Amino acid sequence: MKILVAYDGSLNSQVALKYGIQKVREVGGRLIALHVFNSSIFIDYGAGPNAEETARKESAGYVEDAKRIITENGKEIHAKVLTEEGNPEDVTADFAKTEMVDLIIAPPRYKAIAKNAPCPVSVIPGNILLPVDNTESYLTALGRVAREAAATFSKVIILGVVPVHLYSKWEKKEVESIKKETEAAMKKVKKLLSKDGIETREIMRSGYPDEEIVKVADEYPVAMIIIPESGDTPSELGKAANILIDDSDTLKKPVLLVAPEKAG
Repeated sequence: MKILVAYDGSLNSQVALKYGIQKVREVGGRLIALHVFNSSIFIDYGAGPNAEETARKESAGYVEDAKRIITENGKEIHAKVLTEEGNPEDVTADFAKTEMVDLIIAPPRYKAIAKNAPCPVSVIPGNILLPVDNTESYLTALGRVAREAAATFSKVIILGVVPVHLYSKWEKKEVESIKKETEAAMKKVKKLLSKDGIETREIMRSGYPDEEIVKVADEYPVAMIIIPESGDTPSELGKAANILIDDSDTLKKPVLLVAPEKAG
C-alpha cells in the first residue's frame, strides 16, 4: 500500500504523519510525506522583498520536522519526505495520481484535495463514521473504532440506520420496533466509547444503508468509515460495506470492513 501524507508543518499534519507511519507499519507498503511550498501567494505580494525568503526558511524547517518525525517513529518502515511547489491541494492531488497512491492522509485545511484526488482521502482530525443497526454487530468493530479515534484525535459519529426498504407499508409496527432497537444499540455504543474518553455524536436515518452512509459522510468531515461484518445475525450493513468498497473511487473516503473478533 502506498500512503501519501500532505504535510504543512501544522500540529494536525504532524498527527497525520504519525498516523500514516502507523498505517504503513500495520499493513505494509510505503509512505511519502509531501510538503508543497505555496509559491503562488507571493505573486504581487506586498509584504516586502524578504517575505518569500522568510517563508521558504519556515518551509525548510517544516521539512526537517517531517524527517525527524519519521526518524523517531518510523525507523522500520519505508518512508521519505519530498517537496514540491504550487497550489498545495492541486499539487498533492496530481502527485497522488502520478505516483498511483492508494490513500491520502491530510490535515483539515487540505480537505479540498478530495475533489480531485484519484484515491480515498482521510482528513484528520475529523470524524469516524460507525454505522449501527438493531443487531449487536457493532461489538466486532468497537475496538478498532476506539483505536482509530485515539490515534487520529477524532470524534465518532454513531449512525443508526433503519432499513425501511425491507418492509412494506403495512409493517409500520415492525419498523418502529427496529427503530427502537437501533436507538438502544446506539446508546450502548455511546456508553462503551465514552468509557474510553471518546466523544460521540448520534444520528438516526432511515433508508438504504449504503445511501444513508454516503449522505452523512458528505455532510460531515469524515476521516473514515468503519463497518462491522455481519456475524451470526444477518445485517444489511455488511451489504452496504461491499457496495461502498466497490465504489470507493466515488466516495473518496476509506472504508474499513471489520471482521468479528473473539471475545476477551
